[in-house]
Amino acid sequence: MSEFQNTLRGLLANRHGPETRALFLTLSKYVEGRVRWFGRARASDLFGDAELEELVGEVMLQLMAGSLAQFRGESLPELLGFVRTITDRCTWRAARRRIDERVAMEREVAETPHPTASWRQDDRVLMDVEVPLEEKDRQYLEELFAAGSKAEYARQAGVSRAAVTKRVDRIRARIDAMPVPDRQTTEAWLQHAARVASGV
Repeated sequence: MSEFQNTLRGLLANRHGPETRALFLTLSKYVEGRVRWFGRARASDLFGDAELEELVGEVMLQLMAGSLAQFRGESLPELLGFVRTITDRCTWRAARRRIDERVAMEREVAETPHPTASWRQDDRVLMDVEVPLEEKDRQYLEELFAAGSKAEYARQAGVSRAAVTKRVDRIRARIDAMPVPDRQTTEAWLQHAARVASGV
């Protein structure tokens, strides 16, 4: 086992040594910075400072309770990349929970609720989130939504409708194979992108 992995195992075991404590402080500062950046840049209307602080604690708890034990890299940059993924997933799930709470409250008080009205004020979160979909797939789907149908897209692109269907099926297979949080994020983005393209 490498020296870096030994330090990481020491962090998970006690955090009392100088190296493990330094690593813990590095990770906690990174998580706090990432969460607060998310709060400012993408969810300023969803979380206050106290809620962001609680979210930092939730992320660190998840990391220390098991997520870090799954890391198999050999360097700090690799570890920070791993922690960034965990942090982004946690913050996105928290944002989705907050949006769902708003939707539930709006449905309770609205006399004539519209199925998409309560999402419009939160479209910025859905647009800005890092969708775990390859850029080429994301661009393809956006162009397909803009065309309005597979047949129209096939006509514009000069390909057969069957070719479009096969491409969509391959993208769908990749989405279905994603971990649950990534798949939920992608599905939310798909719904939003379709609404934007249709002008809803």
